[in-house]
Amino acid sequence: MQPKSFEKVLEEVKGKRILVANRGIPARRICRSITEMFNAKAIMTATDVDKTSPATSGANELLMLGADPRAYLDLDRVIREAKANDIVAIHPGWGFGSEDDTFPARCEEAGIIFIGPPQGPMRTLGNKVAVRQLAIEEGVPVVPGSEGAVSIPEAREIAKEIGLPIMLKAEGGGGGRGIYEVYKEEDLENAFSKASALAQASFGNPRLYVEKLLTSVRHIEIQVIADKYGNVFCFDERDCSVQRNHQKLVEITPSPWPKYSEALRAKLKDYSKKLIKASGYYSLATVEFLVDAKGEPYLIEVNTRLQVEHGITECRYGIDLVEEQIAIAFGAELRFNEENTKPFQWAFQCRINCEDPQKNFEPNSARITRYVSPGGQGIRIDSCIGDGYRFPSNYDSAASLLIAYGNSWLKVVALMSRALREYMIGGLKTTIPFHRKIIDHPKFIEGDYDTNFVRHNYAELMDYSDREPDSLRMTRLVAEVSALGYNKYVQLGEYRGREDKRVGRFELAEPPEVSSWFEPSITRGMDRDAILDTLRSDRESGMIHMTDTTTRDITQSNSGNRFRLAEDRIVGPSLDKCGFFSLENGGGAHFHVAMLANMTYPFAEAAEWNKFAPNTLKQILIRSTNVLGYKPQPKNVMRLTGEMINEHYDVIRCFDFLNHIENMRPFAEVALNSTKNIFEPAISLSWAKGFDVERYMDVTAEIIRMCADVAGVSEKQAERMIILGLKDMAGVCPPRFMKELIGSLTSKYPELVIHSHRHYTDGLFVPTMGAAAEAGAHIVDVAVGASVRWYGQGEVLSTAAYIEDEIGLKTHLDKDMIRATNFQLKQIMPYYDKYTAPYFQGIDHDVVRHGMPGGATSSSQEGALKQGYIKLLPYMLKFLEGTRKIVRYHDVTPGSQITWNTAFLGVTGAYKRGGEREVRRLLNMLDIVNLCKEEDLTDLEREARLDIYRDSNDAFRNLLLGKFGKLPLGFPEDWVYQSAFGKGWETAIAERTEESPLQTLVDVDLAAEKEALQKRLHRQPTDEEFVMYLNHPGDAITTIEFCEQFGNINNLPVDVWFEGLEKGEVLHFQGNCKKPHVMRILDISEPDENGMVVVRYILDSEVLSHQVKVAEPEAGSKESLEMADPNNEYHVGSPSNGDLWVTHVRPGDKVKAGEELFNISIMKQEKSVLAPVDGTVCRVLKAGNYTEDKKMIPVVEGELIVELGPAGGICPTCKLEVPVQDVNFCPNCGQKM
Repeated sequence: MQPKSFEKVLEEVKGKRILVANRGIPARRICRSITEMFNAKAIMTATDVDKTSPATSGANELLMLGADPRAYLDLDRVIREAKANDIVAIHPGWGFGSEDDTFPARCEEAGIIFIGPPQGPMRTLGNKVAVRQLAIEEGVPVVPGSEGAVSIPEAREIAKEIGLPIMLKAEGGGGGRGIYEVYKEEDLENAFSKASALAQASFGNPRLYVEKLLTSVRHIEIQVIADKYGNVFCFDERDCSVQRNHQKLVEITPSPWPKYSEALRAKLKDYSKKLIKASGYYSLATVEFLVDAKGEPYLIEVNTRLQVEHGITECRYGIDLVEEQIAIAFGAELRFNEENTKPFQWAFQCRINCEDPQKNFEPNSARITRYVSPGGQGIRIDSCIGDGYRFPSNYDSAASLLIAYGNSWLKVVALMSRALREYMIGGLKTTIPFHRKIIDHPKFIEGDYDTNFVRHNYAELMDYSDREPDSLRMTRLVAEVSALGYNKYVQLGEYRGREDKRVGRFELAEPPEVSSWFEPSITRGMDRDAILDTLRSDRESGMIHMTDTTTRDITQSNSGNRFRLAEDRIVGPSLDKCGFFSLENGGGAHFHVAMLANMTYPFAEAAEWNKFAPNTLKQILIRSTNVLGYKPQPKNVMRLTGEMINEHYDVIRCFDFLNHIENMRPFAEVALNSTKNIFEPAISLSWAKGFDVERYMDVTAEIIRMCADVAGVSEKQAERMIILGLKDMAGVCPPRFMKELIGSLTSKYPELVIHSHRHYTDGLFVPTMGAAAEAGAHIVDVAVGASVRWYGQGEVLSTAAYIEDEIGLKTHLDKDMIRATNFQLKQIMPYYDKYTAPYFQGIDHDVVRHGMPGGATSSSQEGALKQGYIKLLPYMLKFLEGTRKIVRYHDVTPGSQITWNTAFLGVTGAYKRGGEREVRRLLNMLDIVNLCKEEDLTDLEREARLDIYRDSNDAFRNLLLGKFGKLPLGFPEDWVYQSAFGKGWETAIAERTEESPLQTLVDVDLAAEKEALQKRLHRQPTDEEFVMYLNHPGDAITTIEFCEQFGNINNLPVDVWFEGLEKGEVLHFQGNCKKPHVMRILDISEPDENGMVVVRYILDSEVLSHQVKVAEPEAGSKESLEMADPNNEYHVGSPSNGDLWVTHVRPGDKVKAGEELFNISIMKQEKSVLAPVDGTVCRVLKAGNYTEDKKMIPVVEGELIVELGPAGGICPTCKLEVPVQDVNFCPNCGQKM
């Protein structure tokens, strides 16, 4: 054949039709070369899935292949259609038909030029066994292994000869696929069967060969190009050592490995040229080597096609390899030689895939809601995606090839770092943040890495948070709330519909400016002793201080703790200037609901408070052993939580609902160790028989003894180190009682600072606080008027007026600033009143009888109403009143909740048994046991009283057993245990304890818990996240995941948080970086068959869309399949649309975390799906075994395939396996577990 010049080929090809038999990135890339210099017509194959994909924009025409996503592999059809459409040449790209060595011959038979190698050389070099033999003949070193394909016995023998570990490799494989590593002899047979089946499914050839698995090696490849006339040119190496499971992640040219030498480069080029010449090969090829730590190379394979990473060679040399490959196919002589083709740049490629690295590189398919590609100097990008494109799950996960090129290694690293920061792909997970971690790693920058780099640094590389811009994430939440009409995350149910009347837009009007003459006498800059001395001296001068509870206890009782940091930011700076002793802004249920409903990190909230309200002390409420949760916590959790509390709060009010003072000790140890923090142990108050002044004087003495012991000081000194809190949470103690109690306390402990707290429920807040102040209290709790709704504290100005005008004491308040704060609250509270206010509001003086504290008065009534038992509420409160006289506890949480639930269960249980008549009989019996002495009861009455607590729950029984702490007035009578425990009552009495639960609670393994959280988050948790998790595991995870999904919602105004936007409405907001943003809703579509609507909106200058589920899917839709719950760790679903080809487990099997459950084939690429946790297989919804039946089972992304259950355990007595967890007795031997 006579060589042609490049110019001749240009003339010959101009206007001709060249087909790219591929899709996505390669198709788009190749079309560009076809149209640029050749001026030819670029035709691209496309299935129905791809016909509108961004990649098709690079083609002049599409050659449609129909609905079957696999049609790219139907080479007969592709050639038939090409011939019918006057195609003169076909380029196979990479993947698909490019690896089929029959493709060139089929094209030749059809009279079509194949842009690639001829069949013979392609078969020789492309077959891994054949190329090994050729290499040996040519003196090219190869990895030790078998001489050809082997059977299982042969593989076992070779493994013995060369030693483990080995690799089983598909004879016809490529691209790092079809490789199984074997480290133990007993794994060989299973691995061989799986590898062979996959090789058959992927490459149509089940034959395997064996190679020694080399460790500590680099993957170096040489790009080669040859023409039909024997001219061969080898380019400099590409370093592809950063891999995962033999799949390349990053490619670099030249290699930054410090040990790489010119001699090694020359040797690899020489080896590559030998193989190409010996085989008679022409076109592009890549010869791949492993190079050990000593610099010794071993051939592993030759790729007989255009490589994914060819672009970095083009950037290094300033050439177009595809252009040259096309010209060679049409007969042109190779233009590249050592004289005219010199390298002058460094180049570096990251493969950007739609995968979630933190979930074992699980493929992602979804609509791309935002696409911002990088650019600028030294950046090239070849992609197949764009804004609005729904990335399909039918094919591989490659989204783009991002290349940086420059004049040095450090320059290209800097360029790539910048490009990865600029690159934004919204709507699905990508490898972008993972690549950022790679290029930031010092070992990578130094070039000191090998093929084990990812495996050895896995935990570090996976420790990232994949977050889109805050503004984008927030607008998605606004879209959801707007589409639904309500915010499902505030845990209030469907409180409004999209068309329901709105409160209206929140546009804050600032109050008139207040002159800032006020100088506080106590500030956060003072230490503990100075603050306490000031309180004492102020009291001696007739001044009383006040604590504001507006943003904690008041909004807990009246707004269900839904008052957000967003609104705190508005009122907090004003509250800081009002002259309060402290601002109670955290703790109690607020800590939990900040996560549960406000989706805010509680300690981050506290830290921000100290920035926008820097002067006034911040106060928190904690529940002794329960800390910030609802059950007793071990000492090490209490201490860890306490240390974080000390960082963010100044005054730590700690109470125990049983006044079991030892339960406070761990927090006392933390707080009293600080000279900054003030420890405020609080006495839980009730006003009932046995709870008298003498009783509370004894509790005070016990508190002072404990604090003295902890601090290592005398009791007199301890008296000066603390504040004593008096906590009347139910608001039941009358003014005369508080006057007597505080008078006795100040008489016996004149140096003790006293802080009085009570609720408004009985209507006597103002006179009672006045009595407390008159008797000698130093501080009383109040709230700002617009927030007061009876169930919290009383109003500050009226309380101050009473104390000043009626009693004659002074207060240290800036009343004008309080009025300014009130002006702000009057604009905010209507939104909370509308959506979060209690069902029942108002004074309930009967609280002095039933003792239900604060907001629980309303929430109990709401619970009764929602469950259809509102007519039984008077009976429930009557039951509570009677129980209060039998089981003596204080009217504070959680005791009141425990006994309320007991009342609810007792009354509804009786109602279910015999209607209201049975309820009245039960309550009558309760009255009798309270009024009559034991000896006066009849046998019938003794029997009947056993019905009273028959329906009680475990919490009530634990209270009776002393598991929360010592009951303040001792255990109740034995009949109560007979009633609550039934036949086991005597055992229950024997198991009672008066010890603190801290004595029996074993410390949590903090390292194990942190590891569990890290595993769940796929990154290292922050210290705050860990403490959140220890106190409320499930809700902490929900909050963390919400914030990662939607950002900081406290940048959204209150109306949008509750109501969203209407079509056409505009929202102005700021992101975390204080950048201003504008959002406008364009349209909200009607629901489709899956119950989804599309919200279209403008964010700044971009038009975006977000899908929101507003209804259940119609029967028969895709969504009606049983799908895996992404939040259920026992659900294992399909990671993508694909074909299930093998299932490894059956119901009843035991599996370990990381064990392979099944395998999905996604366009010839295997995806192993692993068990996320240890467990037992409960269900296998779809099963496959391609080896036996040669059938692939289609599966849908997210479809539930395997359901696991708890792993069970081993009985310590009989040593046999127990199949389920949480059992008390072994089902095998019957002994207690």
